Amino acid sequence: MSVTLFKEFIVGMTDYIAKHNANYGAIETNLNYILGVLTGQSSGELAVPLGLREILDRKGIIGIGSYDFNEGTLSGPGYNLAVAAGAYWSGTTFLSKTGSSNVSMAGKATGTWYLYLDASGSPAVSNTVQNNTIRSFAYNATTHVVSNKQLYTGVAVLFDGDDYADMLTSAAKSKTFTRVADRLEEIEAGQDVFSGYYAQDLPHSGLNFKYQAGKVRNDSAITDTPAGQLALTDNATSYVEVNPADGTVSANTTGFTSGRIPLYQVATSDGSISTVADKRTPAIAGTGGGGGGGHTQGTDQGTTYPTFTIDSDAAGIPTGRAGIEVENGDDPNAALKFNRDTGRWEYSEDGGDSWKVLGEVNLSLAAQQFTKFVPLENPPEVRTDTARGSSIDYEPIDLSGCLGSPQFGVNAVVLRVFFNDSAPGANTKVLFKKGGGAFSPATAYTVWSDESDGEPKPADLVVPLGDENTVEFFVFASGPDTANLRVFLLGYFEEVFGVGTQEKTFTQSNIPCPANSQVDLTFENFVNRGLVHYFRIEETSGLPANVYDVHLYADAAFSTLLYKVEGVIPGSDPFEDWLPFWVHDAEVERKIRARIVNHDLSQAGTFAITIKAEQFA
Repeated sequence: MSVTLFKEFIVGMTDYIAKHNANYGAIETNLNYILGVLTGQSSGELAVPLGLREILDRKGIIGIGSYDFNEGTLSGPGYNLAVAAGAYWSGTTFLSKTGSSNVSMAGKATGTWYLYLDASGSPAVSNTVQNNTIRSFAYNATTHVVSNKQLYTGVAVLFDGDDYADMLTSAAKSKTFTRVADRLEEIEAGQDVFSGYYAQDLPHSGLNFKYQAGKVRNDSAITDTPAGQLALTDNATSYVEVNPADGTVSANTTGFTSGRIPLYQVATSDGSISTVADKRTPAIAGTGGGGGGGHTQGTDQGTTYPTFTIDSDAAGIPTGRAGIEVENGDDPNAALKFNRDTGRWEYSEDGGDSWKVLGEVNLSLAAQQFTKFVPLENPPEVRTDTARGSSIDYEPIDLSGCLGSPQFGVNAVVLRVFFNDSAPGANTKVLFKKGGGAFSPATAYTVWSDESDGEPKPADLVVPLGDENTVEFFVFASGPDTANLRVFLLGYFEEVFGVGTQEKTFTQSNIPCPANSQVDLTFENFVNRGLVHYFRIEETSGLPANVYDVHLYADAAFSTLLYKVEGVIPGSDPFEDWLPFWVHDAEVERKIRARIVNHDLSQAGTFAITIKAEQFA
């Protein structure tokens, strides 16, 4: 930077006043600039003295929060990025901004954007790298979401006083230190992951081993242990441990005790402690000695929690089965597991060689019995009695002539009954029952006398049909010739036998197939015999560009072809087929075999198959 003043004044000049004013203006402007730099009101090279430049020996933002902004969704209409105040050293130039700034992302396209500083230290954005670029981020113009914020390559964080103050404060321990070294010393003494629990309380005294307070968890119970000391045996190796049941710290010279948590292995010699080996682990005692965040195999006897999580470190979209397994000695193990690929619970009784869907039985659906109602368009009158008295015994009605010739018989009939008596009452009634059936029929098969001869009131009964196609009735009349009875057959329930089916839907996802290769698959829990009425296969991930084939087989040798489709183009809509085709399992194990052939020479693919069928066996 340089300042040029006019100095060639001569006698007789008429514009010397203007030239003096120009000189004064230049002097004033540069003095104000220097003053602003020295007082921190503006940016520039002079703002950082030469000595301080040796400390700020690389370019970077000064303070971790300098020119920072939050990721997330911006609000319209301006879609402003709120950038905090900050300071930046480029290696040659100091730039700063004492207040926060709003940088509008309105109208900006989706992509990677860069936050940079102009000559005044104010932040701005560009979709290309500029001088003094300090951060990069991703912006979605549709959702207005800012994400993936990062320091630009080569930009460091130069700690300032605020950062140093933050290093002296521990929120986890609610404690403030006077020196960073003190905080580091406490971390080392507690080995960090233990937060100082059961740390050595140095210095020890003679054979007295001192320890700090701690906490221990036993299943759902947490116990506090106060600081204390143990008197150790001289000239021996002692094993210091804590009992998770009550938090008691003890020592013995035999070895660490099963069910207790090791702390230290201490050697003593000639009345003092000679060596200490830290044996603490970040384990948390569970029932029977379980580990923190996990489980010690062979030690658990139960848990008080209502839920036990298996495969707790699973993330993303896990595949395969996970569950529990029972050891059966010389016999194959049994297992109950969840199949993540099919979304079904499955169990195995043969060590995992085959799997059955939980809640689904291996039914033979070849023959099933059904019932069909046959209504009669002109119901016949099958019994008529007038001016009669009470029955002496149950009287039969033979319906054989009204039932046609059913192949498998009739199991019930629908009767319409008109019954009246000249003196109706609670005991004036007619009872129906199955022919040859019990002598005490249900009230549901009873008809009472109606109360009006002019307007008969019928009753409809569904009565089981007895031997010889008969039903029986018993009349209770008020006198020897006071009752009238008419019975019509409205229809009957015919027994029929047919082929039963069951809808089966099979889905398998996450099927990998290498490039220029084929994969043979055996799918379980499908059908022994069935009619497929929907088939679908699609490529769900991968980059194969060439076509692929899929074949279905009936046997384990993949020799009996059931169905095939070839030349499917990947990346297009899923291939779907609604034309029905028959399938069967040659081994009668409710399995179906599939072969996928990937013709792409360099790219692998991942596929999903769905099959819907009517199961006949």
